[in-house]
Amino acid sequence: MKGLFQLLPFLIFGYVVFSIIRNAAKVARKISESPAGSRTPAGFDPAESERTRRIQEEIRRKIAERRGQAAPVEPMSRAEPSPTEWTTEPESPPPEPPPLDSTAAVLERQQELADQMQALETARLLEQRKAAVVADTARNEAERVAAVVAMRGALLADLRTRPTARRAILLREILDRPVALR
Repeated sequence: MKGLFQLLPFLIFGYVVFSIIRNAAKVARKISESPAGSRTPAGFDPAESERTRRIQEEIRRKIAERRGQAAPVEPMSRAEPSPTEWTTEPESPPPEPPPLDSTAAVLERQQELADQMQALETARLLEQRKAAVVADTARNEAERVAAVVAMRGALLADLRTRPTARRAILLREILDRPVALR
């Protein structure tokens, strides 16, 4: 027994060394199995990352414009364009609205806006009516369920006494289908 306790530190040390060597071999095997130069994650999509970068750049530009600052200029991180930049067409700026110089054009635009506001108001009132109908339906359903529960409770309370139970059995025999048809 004493000899086993003297060997225990050597056994533990041997196990630790063996584990380290085994893990190093696993890491080396994974590195050798992966394609050379592949440092991207498994689910990496270059087109998606390019879209994300463009959207972030656009958001930063808009924020800077709103604050009255110049748009921040980010240094290019790549020397050559990505494959998505080769295949996509450059974005054209949105068409500018025609200048509103005349009074007639201003009045026409105001009339269009008034019509849009009227349509939105009508849609809002329609949605309010629909919501009221749904609320009434839900309230009526809740009241109906509460009435059924109350009636069932009253009926069960009536059947607890002996005479009312006999009367219920008699009424069932009279009102139910005849025994020959059951």
